Amino acid sequence: MMQKYLNPKKNLILCLVMFKYFSLIVLLTSVFIFSCKKDGDDISPSISISSPFNNQQINGFDTLIIRGTITDNKNIKYVSVVLRNQNNINVLPTVSFEPNSPSFNLNTAYFFNDIHMPSGEYHFKISASDGENITNKFITIFYGEVPKERTGVFFYDNNGSSTSIYSLTGTNATLFKTLPGDFIGGAANSFNQQLLSVGSLSGNLTAVDVTFGDVLWEVSNSTSSTPFFMHLFFQNKEVYISLRNGEIRAYGGNGNPKFLALAFPNFFGEEGLVHTNLFVSEQKAIGNNDRRLSLYWTASGALVQQTTLFEDVLGLYSLSTNKIVLLANDNNTGNAKIQIYDISANAKSTPFSLAAFPIDDVEEINSGIYLIAQNGNLVLVNANSFSTLPYLSGVNATKIKYDAFTNELYVISGNTITVYDFSSKTIKGTYSHTSNVLDLVFLFNK
Repeated sequence: MMQKYLNPKKNLILCLVMFKYFSLIVLLTSVFIFSCKKDGDDISPSISISSPFNNQQINGFDTLIIRGTITDNKNIKYVSVVLRNQNNINVLPTVSFEPNSPSFNLNTAYFFNDIHMPSGEYHFKISASDGENITNKFITIFYGEVPKERTGVFFYDNNGSSTSIYSLTGTNATLFKTLPGDFIGGAANSFNQQLLSVGSLSGNLTAVDVTFGDVLWEVSNSTSSTPFFMHLFFQNKEVYISLRNGEIRAYGGNGNPKFLALAFPNFFGEEGLVHTNLFVSEQKAIGNNDRRLSLYWTASGALVQQTTLFEDVLGLYSLSTNKIVLLANDNNTGNAKIQIYDISANAKSTPFSLAAFPIDDVEEINSGIYLIAQNGNLVLVNANSFSTLPYLSGVNATKIKYDAFTNELYVISGNTITVYDFSSKTIKGTYSHTSNVLDLVFLFNK
């Protein structure tokens, strides 16, 4: 019986039959696959755009109508419109459609409503897909940014238990917002449209919306018998705040922490400056007048280097990549000094002398040119030419603020604010407040 099934001749015939059927199956499968490929869609959508035209000029807050026709032999599954900068990064919201038809008339408004979008060359990428094939159409436009405008002047006073922020228009002031607590400094965040206020013993670090006056975010004070916050300044869209415990923090427009560094032990931060990729900090000892200048990496807050100071710094300013200007009062004499700090050498030099009186306040006018309030007068200090020049006499300024955009100088003397045209020194207006003006800030539309 076994021999019947193991007959070599019959086995050979069986193998040949099986091979024949297998070859037939392979052939039919190949024909089927080839037929499917021939039936596939190799026609891409066609895009024709009539608006905008290539190299069209667009300005801030313009509304552009994007108009065109998209056709295909199959239903168009989606259409998208994206605006990209020269780094191929999307800069405004994507507009998308799902036509589900072989023809689509594109007619949509595109809003250039980002006030922070800079001037330059941009590219529209208009894409259409039928589910298998994609077509991209690129159109170049040139964009002119929204012009910068000054939208407000605000000043601060304090009655011991609360801080009031006023809006100054010409020679009139109106109350904008009152916040509880004491006051040591204010700032304007034009990018996020916020006014900032901070106290030392009781006032929180508070960000106020400039449109509605709402408190957007706060960092609470400790409300103890010792100072908590020590100093505030604003730079590069961030507010920097020094604490008595040695922390130096930066907060973004949403109140989110952006930077943290630690002062030298038993010191706290005072004046500060963001210079290239460094944070420069003047620091004072708790309990005595010892001071240091410390540099940190902005990316990590790690200490880079430090040096001893023998001055109380009132202003830190970038002069070049490697040099920083310090305008200060000598610890021993109390008289004004200008010093140049060399970062590479970690050393200071005094290029020329200033008049033998303390500096009350200082403002940067231009790179290397500063205005100081000293002995009741205003003096221009030029670190480029190592010289000084009298500017105004007898103004008795307690604080000065220069607006380079309008070329106006605001001189505060006690409760009086006097506005000058900086070039001509002519008075443009005067306002007298009911109490001392403690700080003044300028707000812009962006």
